[in-house]
Amino acid sequence: MATESRTRWGALLIAAALVLGLSACKTAPRQPNTDTLDLQAATRVIVDDLLAQAGPTILDRMVSRRVAIDPFLDGDTGQQTVAAKQAETLLVEQLSARRSHLQVLPFSGSDIERTEYLITGSLKRAGRDSDAYVLAASLTDRRIGLVVAQSAVPVLRAGVDATPTPFFAESPSLVKDRVTEGYLATSQTPAGGAADPVYLNAVPTAALLSEALEAYNTQQWEKALEYYTAAAARPDGAQLRVFNGIYLSNVQLGRKEAAQEAFGRIVALGLATNNLAVRILFNPGSTEFWRDPSVTGVYPMWIRQIARETKEGDYCLTVIGHTSATGTEAINSRLSLARARTIRDAMLREVPALANALRIDGKGSSENIVGSATDNAVDSLDRRVEFRTTACGG
Repeated sequence: MATESRTRWGALLIAAALVLGLSACKTAPRQPNTDTLDLQAATRVIVDDLLAQAGPTILDRMVSRRVAIDPFLDGDTGQQTVAAKQAETLLVEQLSARRSHLQVLPFSGSDIERTEYLITGSLKRAGRDSDAYVLAASLTDRRIGLVVAQSAVPVLRAGVDATPTPFFAESPSLVKDRVTEGYLATSQTPAGGAADPVYLNAVPTAALLSEALEAYNTQQWEKALEYYTAAAARPDGAQLRVFNGIYLSNVQLGRKEAAQEAFGRIVALGLATNNLAVRILFNPGSTEFWRDPSVTGVYPMWIRQIARETKEGDYCLTVIGHTSATGTEAINSRLSLARARTIRDAMLREVPALANALRIDGKGSSENIVGSATDNAVDSLDRRVEFRTTACGG
């Protein structure tokens, strides 16, 4: 008991010292970088800034110098993109090259328990019509949940490849959930602020998902499935990223029944949390499904699973169509409504008893997430179909 008490007091004293150190820094506020830089230069500024804030005062107080980097994400979509991964790689290279005495460990299930500090990062558009992105990163002390350093730098839009990496490009549903939101919030939390507690509690599972993501993106399907299955077995494993991963890995392995079961879990979780948006793609300007059967061949199964879970869960839904920003908003609004009607009618063919439980709406491009109007993998989220639970009418 005495040892436990000393340990607790030690942690509290460290926390107090960190807060006092950060408070002292606020008396002479640092000047943020306002120049818009290319990604490599911006990453260099981020590293310089994090190390300047974290040392020597805070670095000297660190019990350990072990730090792991949770894979960087796009701040708008919650996806790993080519540019986000590039920024993460550049940061690892530059941080490892500095004599900062920080030991960078892999963000993996086997190493995360030895890691007291985390770096999280996001790359987010500065504004819908802006020519710039913002690269943000924070250094967090896991033990006390405190962000000890944070930096944000404007990045030139040219050269930022917003294409999602394979797992995110192929996931059937949006995977931005509460844990992802917490990660992104932590990357943008100023020094001295509290890291998101939901994200911090999910870090061990996130480490497994990082390994699963790497395995999937390198086409190691069996290995990816092992990691995703291990994550699903954890107390906080009911996450959209997890179930999408199990679904995709089984698809790649040709296991149709297991994939169908996994998609059912995506639907059940999405409806239960009112967060189900599916990549159902149509031919441009049409209500016909995308012409490539390798993409659309699973749509009947998806629609059947959504219809059945809606009935079994006694939900009422608004089926909402979305389009990219190509074309006029008036045309997009009509087109998105027509696409929502197409999906509703397909659901009714599967489960006619849903006739009074389904409404439709069309948002056009007014709720674009990406807004690139490229009509390719980059903005596929903008062409989603959303299933939003609503109160059932009389």
